[in-house]
Amino acid sequence: MIDFSDIESAYNTLKLVAHKTPLLSSRIFNEMNGNDLYFKAENFQRIGAFKFRGAYNKIASLANEERKRGVIAHSSGNHGQGVALACKLFGIRAVIVMPHNSAASKVEATKGYGAEVIFCGLSTDDREKTTQGLIDKHGYTLVHPYNDEKLIAGQGTVGREIFQEITELDYLFVPIGGGGLISGCAIAAKHLSPKTKVIGVETEGANDCYQSFRQKKLIKLPLVNTIADGMRTLSVGTLNFEIIMKYVDDVITIKDEDIYPMMKFFLERMKILVEPTGAVAPAAVMKNVLGLNGKKCCAVISGGNVDANVLKQIL
Repeated sequence: MIDFSDIESAYNTLKLVAHKTPLLSSRIFNEMNGNDLYFKAENFQRIGAFKFRGAYNKIASLANEERKRGVIAHSSGNHGQGVALACKLFGIRAVIVMPHNSAASKVEATKGYGAEVIFCGLSTDDREKTTQGLIDKHGYTLVHPYNDEKLIAGQGTVGREIFQEITELDYLFVPIGGGGLISGCAIAAKHLSPKTKVIGVETEGANDCYQSFRQKKLIKLPLVNTIADGMRTLSVGTLNFEIIMKYVDDVITIKDEDIYPMMKFFLERMKILVEPTGAVAPAAVMKNVLGLNGKKCCAVISGGNVDANVLKQIL
């Protein structure tokens, strides 16, 4: 299992290429909510999401022979963009396998970074089968979207940056898709601020980690149904689950409809654009699922790459 030294190493790898994203706050939100809340705005990261961090750290660790073979990843959007940009910076060929219903904006952005996009079915299993077939045929090097130590360490730099600015924090809320972000952030939090409670957040329609956490065994859903496209994984990774069980204090869920008012608040009151998955952790605080009052909290905005049609629907 990785530890904080791996995150520190990733931070040194990333500090000249990744943005140090801001911590935002809203007086109005705090007055409405009764807590002192900060938003870690990874929607301002390169490619518009935290995924660039892990992708770059992983690709930076590859041997020359692995890079020469070209890199492949499967993704609904943000991981694909992160891998595509990192490969562009390293001058490496990138192939991204995406579900055929991926947001058009994310597909075009991935292509815009120079990657070849290949479409597949909608499930995680479809993505993995298509990806493995291409690896078998062409020998590409896989950059997994979450179940990878170097990738987790890169995502953990989000947590490292939070605790650079906030030394005492009662709660840290982090969205859970495949589990890479919360794995890294939990390791960083428990090293830098052991008293901070780390809370994972999923939507009810994609609550695999919520079930896994309570049953203390890895649960794989037969299907998921959520507007938060970054949470459409059927289960968290095996490595991620091990870290979650060791370092995360609780996993909670919200409804899809809880996401909409949070996105509207960000857009109308804070003037920032946040995608549905990026609004999940903040929405759990807005909904006050844990019934907190007077606590110092931080919620991670994981990204801002929202499809125009989805945004229109939400507004």
